[in-house]
Amino acid sequence: MANRAGVRTSIGRALDGLDAFTLRVLEVACCLPSPTTEAELAGWFTEADRPAVAAAADRLRDWALLWGPPERLQPVGAVAEVLGRYPAELGRPAEELFGQLPEHALQPLLARFELPPASQPAAGRAVAEAVVRRLPELLEATTTEAELSILRRLADGPPIGTYREADAALRELLQRRPSSAEPSPVQGLLERGLVVPIDGRTVELPQEVAFALRPAPAGAVPPEPPPMPTVERSAPVIDGGGATAVLETVRLVELLLSTLSDEPAGQLRAGGLGVRDLRRLARALDATEPVTALLLEVAGAAGLLAGSGLMDPHYLPTTDCDGWLEQGTAERWVRLAAAWLAMTRQPSLVGQRDDRDKTIAALSADVERHSAPALRRQLLRLLADLPPGAAPADAAAVLARLAWQAPRRAAAYRHSAAAILGEAAILGVTGYGALPGYARALLDGAETGAVRAEVNAADLLDAALPNPVEEFLLQPDLTAVVPGPPTPRLQRELALVADLESTGGAAVYRISPGSLRRALDHGWTGADLLRFFTATSRTPVPQALEYLVGDAATQHGRLRVGSATSYLRCDDELLLDRVLAEPALQALGLQRLAPTVLVCETGINLLLERLRGHGFAPAAETADGSVLTLAGEPARVPARRQHTSRVRSTPISDGQLTEVISRLRASEKLAAAISNSTSRVSQEVPGVTTASILELLRTAVRQELTIAIGYVDDTGRPTQRTLLPISLGGGMIRGHDPDDTRLRSYPLQRITTVSLLTDD
Repeated sequence: MANRAGVRTSIGRALDGLDAFTLRVLEVACCLPSPTTEAELAGWFTEADRPAVAAAADRLRDWALLWGPPERLQPVGAVAEVLGRYPAELGRPAEELFGQLPEHALQPLLARFELPPASQPAAGRAVAEAVVRRLPELLEATTTEAELSILRRLADGPPIGTYREADAALRELLQRRPSSAEPSPVQGLLERGLVVPIDGRTVELPQEVAFALRPAPAGAVPPEPPPMPTVERSAPVIDGGGATAVLETVRLVELLLSTLSDEPAGQLRAGGLGVRDLRRLARALDATEPVTALLLEVAGAAGLLAGSGLMDPHYLPTTDCDGWLEQGTAERWVRLAAAWLAMTRQPSLVGQRDDRDKTIAALSADVERHSAPALRRQLLRLLADLPPGAAPADAAAVLARLAWQAPRRAAAYRHSAAAILGEAAILGVTGYGALPGYARALLDGAETGAVRAEVNAADLLDAALPNPVEEFLLQPDLTAVVPGPPTPRLQRELALVADLESTGGAAVYRISPGSLRRALDHGWTGADLLRFFTATSRTPVPQALEYLVGDAATQHGRLRVGSATSYLRCDDELLLDRVLAEPALQALGLQRLAPTVLVCETGINLLLERLRGHGFAPAAETADGSVLTLAGEPARVPARRQHTSRVRSTPISDGQLTEVISRLRASEKLAAAISNSTSRVSQEVPGVTTASILELLRTAVRQELTIAIGYVDDTGRPTQRTLLPISLGGGMIRGHDPDDTRLRSYPLQRITTVSLLTDD
């Protein structure tokens, strides 16, 4: 626990789970001198919010983000670094901001406040004291709505703002000449010292100015979440809206698997589905590409779709697909929805550009996001906490509640959260924006690990779905109307003999010569088709359909197509009779197509060899009938070019010789420096970075100290490296090589020892 409390990644994950008020209490603790007390923390909040500070502090202690008794509270070491530069969305103190400005930039402010000329740091300190002392007067002089709007926005946070003309305004201020145009609001604030220029485009609000503008130093952060606007809908209406999407989702996934079974989609070399295949599948499903990508990812996560893993890999349905197709609609949907809840993939990324400006492909590794399951469950839990029959007014209301419940996660994944709500509506996890009863049961099972959660969800969904039908109505216009959701068997058979025209409460299928020919290609006969229509239709079979089935069955198969690898022809029919009668040649599978032509699936070379081995004298021929010579050219390999190397003798200067000797002796100096170092730690477990090594690296980054590291390269060979570190993060230590000043990066898991080197 102590090691985890010192690791930035673990602290970041803990902060992601804090609500806005608890996070603000922790930020205030980082702003105050350490250690602090609960009374000092509560003093930063309004009178009404102070009772909630103690509960927030207790929770922070439970999470090991604060430690110590209420009289001596202090955050753990790396919390302030993870929170960032502006905790509680406050800027830096005025003395620090004005202390970083050059002396010439402070001269106009010294003159404005009637202060004697001075140099840094005395000038910055004097200007900061004058601004803080005369702050009520300076704010009272700020009367324009534009200036007040800028100050309020910066006071609410974040305290920095972009201003393209900041450098021009600063130059005019330094030159002490009025601008040709009216002064901008930011220019007026710069002249009074209420904002401080950071660079040519950025200004920052001092901490003291924010305190004067805020109702409390901590800002307006409520201890309870704001109410979510809702719309009253009955539970059956919500369940019905979700059930409609459920039927469509199951139908589309079944059609997707059937399409891939007939024509597999190729797998890219780097993994994933190509853009052309994605568009082809979207046309087959009559859906958009984002919806198709979502169905592909869900089917893959459910184990219904996978890569073939062959030399020429393709995406195909798995062996589990056949069993899934035999299940009921509720059981099939529950498997898909459970896979969507648990999968560590984000389908909304498909089609976007990655860091290398390459398009992210469906089913590729670039769609992997390990934060996706937690974000899905958190969003659905917000919907589940609403009373039954209540639906959020819109998606913005849900995102606003998430912004209070997990502000860091909401800020980082706002677009992902909106996409997840859209995916839930497409899959039928939500109905009219609310959570149906069957989805609540599935969510409870995902959070608690209940064994029968999926069974309960399937039972509730069965009750919400309309009863499946096993019959349809044949119309004179050669259409079949299904008055309700068809059974899986009826849906597969109708998809084979007819084309889907429209979906909804009653699906309409169109029977055409092409659809009948498709059924005949799958082994049906004309009698099978008429028997199916007669037994399944509530209405009589139209006479036009009987004629259409008869014509299609009569025409089907009159032309035959086959394959043959080689042929054997001869004008002498008796000679071909001898070939066919030869017992040793029966294995070739020779078949007579004409009195003078035989065909077989054996290759030409093998056919010639077998015929010659049994006393015949065949000859190969080309397409135009001329004799073909099968003798190949002698085997050869490309010749190597003869390179003549020329050695040029170049004299070595004394400076180059000195540099070579110093580099050769660098290892001796490094070994001596390491032996004299008093701060040296080693990895306790290979490949696992300890907290002591991380603390030593952070110390070197903060104090700009040169370090020596034991490092294992790609070949497994241990080496010693020197480094002036500048940053630590993402599992890497980065810095400059003292010898050649080049920027270097080393993975932490390959570092075996770390030593701080003292200056000679």
